[in-house]
Amino acid sequence: MGFFNEEGYLANGALLFSDTYDGKKTSVQCSVFSGFTKGSNRIVTVNRFEGNLVDSVHYMLEFVEQRMNHTMIKEENHRKNIDAFPSRALFEAVINAIAHRDYYLDGTQIQVDLFRDRLEISSPGSFYQGEQLAKTYDLSSILSKRRNELIASVLVLCNAMEAAGTGFDKIMLEYRDTNRKHRPYIFSSSDHFTIVLPDLTYSEGIVDDATPRLSFVPVENGTRYDQKVLGFCFYRAHKISEIAKFLGISDSTYFRKNVIGNLERQNYLIGSKLGRAKYFRTNPEMVALE
Repeated sequence: MGFFNEEGYLANGALLFSDTYDGKKTSVQCSVFSGFTKGSNRIVTVNRFEGNLVDSVHYMLEFVEQRMNHTMIKEENHRKNIDAFPSRALFEAVINAIAHRDYYLDGTQIQVDLFRDRLEISSPGSFYQGEQLAKTYDLSSILSKRRNELIASVLVLCNAMEAAGTGFDKIMLEYRDTNRKHRPYIFSSSDHFTIVLPDLTYSEGIVDDATPRLSFVPVENGTRYDQKVLGFCFYRAHKISEIAKFLGISDSTYFRKNVIGNLERQNYLIGSKLGRAKYFRTNPEMVALE
């Protein structure tokens, strides 16, 4: 597989499996939020981990399994136990994040974020060969393209992954009997891709993130983007780059200062930092749903 060369030296990818690996290329950050967005009033916990790839897989799985919800349904002759996230779907999502991460992006980490209605696992790097996806529910339509041949080959050899790349199909299979609001989906941007697993114990399903129409007192020195920005950030917090992409404009200094900065200074947007990134959500006290 190219794990080591003729002189016995390990390849770069092989080093990430070493028992003694203590670098930052495998960094993982796991968080629990009290609400539906990263702009929630309370972050319950934020844990960070650095270690080899095998330990990283175990750490992420244990973090979610120890904190996810469980419930049961009483049926005629027995009871049916339900976990928030099916174990096979959770395992496949974690392995996918490990296998397809861009390990050349320094200062990044895999993000495991638990919300009231879902689990999001985000891995640094877009889909291989730069493909970007909007929210996609048909996971089986996504072609599996390997970014890290060596890492993927090791995972296949250890039966943690299949050579045919059927991980997404297995996730869909675990959710096959759920309703429309409990469907897993995936999306990607230029710097990360995210798998979203709905919490099966949260009966209402994933909160609708459609952009609402808001009414508010006109912003002093406001711009034509204010309405769209506040609507986009009402249900879920977003980074400036995500807001700019939603608007279809460049992430310029003018945009940061005169649009986002102006809304934040006047308390229409609330900024909060998570790691190196800053997220913005709409201040609900300054707007009203129409």
